Amino acid sequence: MSTTHTPTAEFELTPEDWQEVNVEHFFESPLFREASEKTRIVVGLLFVTLALFSLVSGSMLAALAFALSGPAVVAAVGPLQRSAQRESMRKLSQQGVSNGLFGPHRVEVREEGLFHATEAYESLIRWHAIEDVRERGGHFFIYTGPNAFLPVPVTAFKDSAHLRAFSDAFYERMARRLTGSSTS
Repeated sequence: MSTTHTPTAEFELTPEDWQEVNVEHFFESPLFREASEKTRIVVGLLFVTLALFSLVSGSMLAALAFALSGPAVVAAVGPLQRSAQRESMRKLSQQGVSNGLFGPHRVEVREEGLFHATEAYESLIRWHAIEDVRERGGHFFIYTGPNAFLPVPVTAFKDSAHLRAFSDAFYERMARRLTGSSTS
């Protein structure tokens, strides 16, 4: 390995940060969007059915109440799911997710992969294991599976030059992986 500077990101991961990145991931996942849409459809159909049943039963007032309240309840499904997911993540972080997950983290772009270290563990994510990278909510989500990711906050970089050096090295090695090029 050459003696050139290894692009590094260093950051502190708090339970609150962990909660937020997991909630962000959850709401962007196709599974959540599909489940949320199905829930809205079922709730909407329930209110339409109740309104029709009330109308057939001769209760115009109840039919009108169900017809008018249905859209509001359907609109509340998303925020209620978000609130429940945030609470679930809060409880999970309080119970302890993984030894050494919270605290200082260091992520280095290396020739052989992305090195990730905390006070409790070290790991190397080989380039071929990285499936996707997305930026959301002030974090880079480096995915190694549909629900496995490493969050790297943008605040992990001292300035834009450090961010650029890290991202240039990261994407250059990812491009090499995709083209099958060897190291220079």
